[in-house]
Amino acid sequence: MSTRMRRSELDLPRRRGVAAQLRRWTIPAIGAVTPVGLIIVNIAAFIVHNLAQFRLGISVLAFVSGLMLNSWTALKIYRVAKIRFPHFGPLEESNQEVVLMIGMALIIGISFVEALFCYQGLSNEANLPNAPTFILGVVAIAIPILLQGLFGRLLGERSDSADERVDGYPLPPPPGPGETWRP
Repeated sequence: MSTRMRRSELDLPRRRGVAAQLRRWTIPAIGAVTPVGLIIVNIAAFIVHNLAQFRLGISVLAFVSGLMLNSWTALKIYRVAKIRFPHFGPLEESNQEVVLMIGMALIIGISFVEALFCYQGLSNEANLPNAPTFILGVVAIAIPILLQGLFGRLLGERSDSADERVDGYPLPPPPGPGETWRP
């Protein structure tokens, strides 16, 4: 066996595939765990030490996050309800603006209460970390993931229709006589 052939056999970085990628990145990833952990601990200590200054900003971010997540959830619930019960009074087209206004008022109210609880929860750095804050954070991360799976199943039945794209936008109109449409 030639030296060149032996060198290419032993040269792992030139290999392709998942196993080669794992071998290449395992040691750097393990080596990066401690420095990343140290950086996170220092950032957390800085934020806790200056909690009074960060408290309002974190609460505003909680309000914005609540608005986004609650709006997304409400729109998905409205869409599922409209598909399941198209002739229910509040879901008819003529009532859409009223439902939208009431829904937005509820979303703003719920998001404000969530942000207020966040603001109050950050009132004393001696109380951090605490179990309710940690559990609330885990639940807040899990909710969009679980809801996306649920709504994917509920709305997945409808994605087979030929008159709607997967992303929800309508299909372009069919080409007229003598016209061709190319994406």
